[in-house]
Amino acid sequence: MFTYPSTNQRYKDDNKLSMIKVIIAEDNDILRQDFSEMIELCPHMELLGAASTGAEAVELSMQYDANIILMDIEMESHQDGIEAAGRLSAMKPELGVIFLTVHEDDETIYKAYTLNNARDYLVKSAEHAEILHSIEGAFKDQTHGSPSKASKLQSEFSRLKQTENSLLFFMGILSQITQAEREIIKLLLQSYKVEEIAQIRMVEAVTIKSQINTLLKKFNMRRTREIVSLIHKLNISFLFEI
Repeated sequence: MFTYPSTNQRYKDDNKLSMIKVIIAEDNDILRQDFSEMIELCPHMELLGAASTGAEAVELSMQYDANIILMDIEMESHQDGIEAAGRLSAMKPELGVIFLTVHEDDETIYKAYTLNNARDYLVKSAEHAEILHSIEGAFKDQTHGSPSKASKLQSEFSRLKQTENSLLFFMGILSQITQAEREIIKLLLQSYKVEEIAQIRMVEAVTIKSQINTLLKKFNMRRTREIVSLIHKLNISFLFEI
């Protein structure tokens, strides 16, 4: 007996060009099926395929021209999804990635959002409406070339991670700085010149220059203004007010 396609399927067949094409990567069979049905039931979305590993996700993405991939972060390995997204970022930069995970820790978010194709980050317990809204938003940003929230978040997470690394770097050096060098940094932060610092400390300018050279070597920098800039950037000038 001939079976007519559902109203939803007829709608999809008639509007292929305007469909948001989606791939799902999720290693849990039940969740993968749930997300697949979610996409299939959405009138303006088309499911191109579903994968259970990062390697399969990359293979599917290279085979089809999807707009968005829902990517589970932890599949074969702890960060299988991030690694797969990293490969796709180089091979298919136009493919937006929305990460799905049970993790909400900062480190995982940092790594996810350092990728150029990262568009959003949702926990798997998110409601279907929230996931679909995320897909629509990511697709709209890509289609219209508008700066997305994800791009801003990506930039902010990268900045925070860089600041964190810089702070750890600085604190490591701070433990090696002598009291005289600390006082010189304090005066540099107050915009004093070498000659003025020498007068304040009642030593020869050549002595201050020698101490500054030692400081620059410890920081692996070429100019004192780089040290001052780093301190201001990390907002830790208070460490030298004592």
